[in-house]
Amino acid sequence: MMAYIRDHLASIIFFYSQIGLVILIAQLASRIEGYTISNENILYMLLVVTFFLLVYHLFRYLKFRDMYHFTEVDTARTAWLPDPPNQLTAQIKEHYEKQYDAYKQELETLYTEKKQESMFIQQWVHQMKTPLSVMKLILEKEMYSIPDNAKSDLEEELERIEHGLQLALYQARLQQFERDFHVEKIPLTELLRSVVQDYKSSFIRNHVYPKIENDNTVIIYSDPKWLRFVLEQITGNAIKYASGTKTQIHFYVTNTSGIYHLHIKDEGIGIPTQDLKRIFDPFFTGYNGRHYQESTGMGLYLSKQICDALNHKLSVHSKVNKGTTVSIRFDRS
Repeated sequence: MMAYIRDHLASIIFFYSQIGLVILIAQLASRIEGYTISNENILYMLLVVTFFLLVYHLFRYLKFRDMYHFTEVDTARTAWLPDPPNQLTAQIKEHYEKQYDAYKQELETLYTEKKQESMFIQQWVHQMKTPLSVMKLILEKEMYSIPDNAKSDLEEELERIEHGLQLALYQARLQQFERDFHVEKIPLTELLRSVVQDYKSSFIRNHVYPKIENDNTVIIYSDPKWLRFVLEQITGNAIKYASGTKTQIHFYVTNTSGIYHLHIKDEGIGIPTQDLKRIFDPFFTGYNGRHYQESTGMGLYLSKQICDALNHKLSVHSKVNKGTTVSIRFDRS
């Protein structure tokens, strides 16, 4: 009702201004003729025209009520306008339906293309993992015939390739996250040890050392595959930015009123204060990233997206030249 009144307020004001002008002219004319129109008659005329004005607008509002109600409610589940009450709204509805059909077709096309792209990326990553595994086997087989420096460089480059493939794979999978996750009980210490074991050569090569301080009884609820990816990204960053410091990377859990917080703390170069607010932005590498050419700016972005989807809270605290602590909060199931 209020929307209708706002739409017709100008016409109502104009109507009464014309009535006022007519009454003024009638008063002037009557005085010229030697008589005047009484206030009672003027009031009676105003009441009569007001009554017919109300009848007209009541009839018109009832005619357009469905249109106004449609625009006031949530239209997310409604595709079409109600039956048009006049020719103008019929044309508007026709135009709206044509636009809706065009946008729907375009959206379906984009969705299909995106789905095909995601499938292609996943297939491509899996295909690339085969030659990568073969290269690792060849490297292990020929480990005694390859100089130590060359072997270390080859291992590092293979790890970079594997890391990049993992990023591409999980970025593609994230588009269909709801179809690809399963929450279960996870012994957190076992998962951390498994991640550390996978990064064993990287720890040795970068002269940093893991230290798991967790209680073996800590059980959390999450998806082990997605959570493992997050832990791998955080651990990889900790190793990279603490490289050469000969310090420890601490993995420990705190318990606050039954809510577990996993902390991964390094003693590396830290993150500048001005970069902290943007570290979860896609492709943002910041000051540190410009000094590490392999930084993509996608690891923490994907980790944040995954943690949000899993209902875990991911946060980062850091001081320059003091180190960085990444924390994951696991709420009760």
